[in-house]
Amino acid sequence: MSDRVSVLLESLSSGVRTYLPGQNILELSLLPQQSSALPEVGYVTILGLPASGENVNINYVWATNDDNIEGHIDNSELIFGVSRLSGDENSAITAECLKLNETAIGSVGEMTSEVERLTREGLALVSSTDEASTLRRQEIGETVSRLSTQINTELNTISKSGINSYPKFSRETLSSEHTEFLFYAPVLYRQGGEQTFVRGIVILHVSTTMLLEELNAALRVILIITGSITGLALLSGLIGAIIFSSMLIRPLRVLSRHVYLIRDTEDKEELAGKQFKIRSKDEIGLLGDAINDMTDGLVKAAVAAKDLSVGKETQKMFIPLKTDATGRKLTTAAMSSGNAGFFGYYEGAKGVSGDYFDFKKLDSRHYGIIKCDVAGKGVPASLIMVEVATLFTEYFGAWKLKEDGYNLTPFVSRLNDMLDERGFKGRFAAFTLCIFDAVSGDLYFCNAGDSLLHFYNAASGEKVTDAVPETPAAGVFPTFLVDTKGGFPMQKRHLDVGDVLFLYTDGIEEAQRLYRDEKFRVITDKEGIDNEQMSPERVNEIIEAVFAKSTYVLEKVNNPIPNEKLEFDFSTCNGTVEDAIMALVSIEKIFRMYKPPTATERDEVLIDIKVDEFLNAHFKQYEIYCTNRRPHITDPQYLWYTHVMEDPQYDDLTILGVQKC
Repeated sequence: MSDRVSVLLESLSSGVRTYLPGQNILELSLLPQQSSALPEVGYVTILGLPASGENVNINYVWATNDDNIEGHIDNSELIFGVSRLSGDENSAITAECLKLNETAIGSVGEMTSEVERLTREGLALVSSTDEASTLRRQEIGETVSRLSTQINTELNTISKSGINSYPKFSRETLSSEHTEFLFYAPVLYRQGGEQTFVRGIVILHVSTTMLLEELNAALRVILIITGSITGLALLSGLIGAIIFSSMLIRPLRVLSRHVYLIRDTEDKEELAGKQFKIRSKDEIGLLGDAINDMTDGLVKAAVAAKDLSVGKETQKMFIPLKTDATGRKLTTAAMSSGNAGFFGYYEGAKGVSGDYFDFKKLDSRHYGIIKCDVAGKGVPASLIMVEVATLFTEYFGAWKLKEDGYNLTPFVSRLNDMLDERGFKGRFAAFTLCIFDAVSGDLYFCNAGDSLLHFYNAASGEKVTDAVPETPAAGVFPTFLVDTKGGFPMQKRHLDVGDVLFLYTDGIEEAQRLYRDEKFRVITDKEGIDNEQMSPERVNEIIEAVFAKSTYVLEKVNNPIPNEKLEFDFSTCNGTVEDAIMALVSIEKIFRMYKPPTATERDEVLIDIKVDEFLNAHFKQYEIYCTNRRPHITDPQYLWYTHVMEDPQYDDLTILGVQKC
């Protein structure tokens, strides 16, 4: 049904793009009739900018076949282009669609300005009949046509990406208790040189009642057929059981042994070549072929996963993490001197990404520091990360105080131009680059994209967030454009003894857990949201509790275990930056974990040994969540918690702390 609704939305959006710019109410009023193609659709409402053009709200009704539209608008009589759609759900839809305008500006804003400029130039040449002017008008026409096509293509792509529903439509939300959904699609197009591209919304009211009735009817038919077949099968089975039992039992035993082999083989790559043959060509033979194909698929997936692990290990080579006896990178990095202590933690999510940090001793008192977060994931993000890491190593490997000083702006500009020249579409690097004078405690830094610095103030015992001048991320604009808005300015802060600078990506604050009811089923709240994030507030409270050597209580919203309070006792901590960071990553793990009563030894969570050690020392409910465990066969720095489950880790955990001693 989602696919059919998406097709209808795209068709309606195309019509709106054609008729809404000219406010052609007659043609727009015919578009909602297309809803007759889908019996599940109750009505169609088309929204757009007001007829007067006096504001930029896009909740003005231009067409609808909603019989109860008077109850959904802000006045008693529907006037197209004047009446506004009201209601919390419609406000939420409008807000979601308007978010795409920034995406559109970043994608086609410059091209739109160029089209407008060329159009004005072409109009100025209309009265000129000389050959040069004629050729220039032709050139302008071709360029405008090409840019317009490209703009329309980009805006159509963004429009399709914005197709969604309120509340979120999924198998989990499909029930007889919730049958009403509003599917919507933003309509984006260019209007002259304006930088407003989201200019309309198509809303479909969809009822799943008919779909549920069809499913129930099909289920009843299946039950009748199944019952009939079962009766016939029992009758014929009684007659033929003795004859065919020996023919069936043997191949089934072979199948069972192979399934057990698949289950008990942890490294699925070891299943290569371990197939079996069943000569029969009946359903059991087909099942055997399917299991053999599944075995091949598991082997290929294991090989691919191993390649992915190798990629992640290669990415970790650029981060100054500790190594084990075999040279394998661990998850922590540490360095200390008489005046400063450094501690970092990195745990990658699935696949390679662009998170990165590094610190380097420059002389007897100075250190170079970087924390970087590349937009997106996958190979492109990791390639950008490698380039950033290479330039960082190259620059600070030759850094001299007398020659280079504390001014990092030239280096940041150089890095920005390098990423801009690479032309990675939609990829950029947000980072903070620092030089730390460990003797004086002065911190000199330059940021690109990062707008917040996080400190722990030892004197007040508080974690504080310091807003710094906003700058674009590296790779978004060339430096000469950034310089027109102030460039990448240098900043200075001071750390007293005991103060800590925290540099982390959004993986810690935006870690997510799903809402669940008492039966551990995923649920949504009144706004249709199904999850909560770790949040900056929790991060601040954890850091402050560690340095205060007090207790922190983790409470989860919509927790399937009512009134559960997960307690962490930090009274035995030493008040170091390592304690604070290990507390953050350990509590983040518990934040995403849950323990349903149906969990078995095959429900398992991968855990870092250092995180397990920290939880064992400070987590009061350790015996409840963490005592069922088994070792990791191939990687001794990890182990498995069993009889528990976790929500996925979507982003890398990348945290670096610098403490003035």
